[in-house]
Amino acid sequence: MATAIRERERTQTTSNGRVEEPRRKANPDMTRAARDARIAWRREHLDEWRAGLERLTYYDPRYEYDISHEYEVEWTTDPEQRGGDVHLLEYDEDGVLAPLDDRGNEVQYPLRDTARDRLGNRVEAEPDLYFPAHVGAHAGLYTEQGEPSRGVRPDLMVLPRARVLPPGRHRDTPDREIDLAKGHAVPELVLEILSKSTAARDLETKMRLYEALGVMEYVLYDVVGGNLYSDSPPGLHLYRLEDGAYQRVPPDTVLTEPGKPAVPSEVFGTHIRMYVFHSDQDDADAPLPRFQWYAPDTGRWHDRETDTRDRMRAEGRAEGRAEGRVEERMKNAVDLLNGLLSAELSPNRRDQIASHWKENGLPPDLLDSILAVQRTPNEWRSLLLSGLGRETSDDRGPDRPPPLPA
Repeated sequence: MATAIRERERTQTTSNGRVEEPRRKANPDMTRAARDARIAWRREHLDEWRAGLERLTYYDPRYEYDISHEYEVEWTTDPEQRGGDVHLLEYDEDGVLAPLDDRGNEVQYPLRDTARDRLGNRVEAEPDLYFPAHVGAHAGLYTEQGEPSRGVRPDLMVLPRARVLPPGRHRDTPDREIDLAKGHAVPELVLEILSKSTAARDLETKMRLYEALGVMEYVLYDVVGGNLYSDSPPGLHLYRLEDGAYQRVPPDTVLTEPGKPAVPSEVFGTHIRMYVFHSDQDDADAPLPRFQWYAPDTGRWHDRETDTRDRMRAEGRAEGRAEGRVEERMKNAVDLLNGLLSAELSPNRRDQIASHWKENGLPPDLLDSILAVQRTPNEWRSLLLSGLGRETSDDRGPDRPPPLPA
């Protein structure tokens, strides 16, 4: 797929008109001239280039590989190929390959999981979206060979309501593909994560594409800010299709908090937001972006990580309350034992009974058993019956009571 590489020359012109030498870290294999030479070789040796692509573990015969990009075993410079074990790299001003902002990569799957909590298993990260060639031409999407593009791979997509994926699907299954040329329904929402190398494409050609396809909502997530427009803040920017054209939906003035712009989404049926979440464990240079949706009935914002943490805390509190109830019942039972049988049983024997209860559980019909022993003290061994009716072991120490008689 045709994708412009946004790069600058290795040499920089200084204020006095002289040309600076390239920095020492510059890789001579990654200069503009070297890259142009490789592109020219690919044009002349398309079959060899294709054969090399087919040996890649992530090769997809339906994907339109861009001759202007690098495709290696573990990395690529093609922003459409991001995902899985393939690292996305871009060129800096010195012609050096560097990873893109990892926050854009790391947020995709947590975002997908949180969106699935709201919409079910029809939210997919990096699915394949195919369309007729004339639509690609209308949007201005062309391959390096000059052919109209026929497919893209969005960062995240909400599939049509009729397309619910079974659990555990992987990226190589056809169920996650939408092929409009085959009559598949149009996805309801597409989300793209902006970076310096993809912002122009996401804001121009892809916006025209999704608009022409009739995607109801187009969401852009600006990771660091400044990619949507000058001084644009980090966060979600939502566009909704109205009369065949995208109109930007402004943030909600009530639910928006400082640094957390909230936008209403018709696809989600509620407000959504993305903000930079800081925790004590986070690296200060790499705060965690977090996607959330709003529950009007409870007034709470939801995301998978926060909901899981809250559920574990609630379960821990419930377990603690249950343990507390057991401890309270045991204390009451021992108090009852000491209060009603203080004259009938020695302190040592009552302590032995209490220790047995704590280890094996309380006997059934506790009160009736204590009252029976009060009437007939010699029957005190009945108090050693646990809740499961087990008797004491015959293997006893000097402080253990004798076994129940046969």
